[in-house]
Amino acid sequence: MVDQIVPGLVGPVNAFEKAMPEVFANQVVGLVDIGFRNSAICILDRGELVLSRVVAIGGDRLTSDLCDSMKISYAEAEGIKLGMPGEVQSHLDMTLIPLGRELRASIDFFEHQHDRAVSQIYVTGGTARSEFLVERLQQELMVECKVLNPVKFLQLEVGKEKEPEVAQVAPQLATALGTALAAL
Repeated sequence: MVDQIVPGLVGPVNAFEKAMPEVFANQVVGLVDIGFRNSAICILDRGELVLSRVVAIGGDRLTSDLCDSMKISYAEAEGIKLGMPGEVQSHLDMTLIPLGRELRASIDFFEHQHDRAVSQIYVTGGTARSEFLVERLQQELMVECKVLNPVKFLQLEVGKEKEPEVAQVAPQLATALGTALAAL
């Protein structure tokens, strides 16, 4: 028996509220979750979810486009997408620029409807592990972009040697963690 259904868009919002309660309650921010097939943007205005939109460009498309443009295997493309050697950046722009424009259109819509500016964007999802991709999104969105660490409010007992590994995977956990929080 299904006990509860939580929309996936709510996950990153719940995780953000727990991880950054002051920012959540007092600022206008955007959450961009770059998923496997889609990317979602949620705009929060002082703790209220006021806009959400899903764009059909995700990490899989970034990897596939890189694979096609460089004539390499999917596994190779996935590996270098996150590491970002200089030679692949121009190949990813073909996908990142349209993603950035779609997300920027959502921000523009909100700002014109509510006469309030989005102060910063928090990025989640596996692709958020790439500094280049987050920096490139920041250029396209024209808003400061940061990677959300959704587990920062948790007291993890993983040991100092595992902390870098947890920090590396943390952006991928926003949807799962936030969805689990909805059940509490």
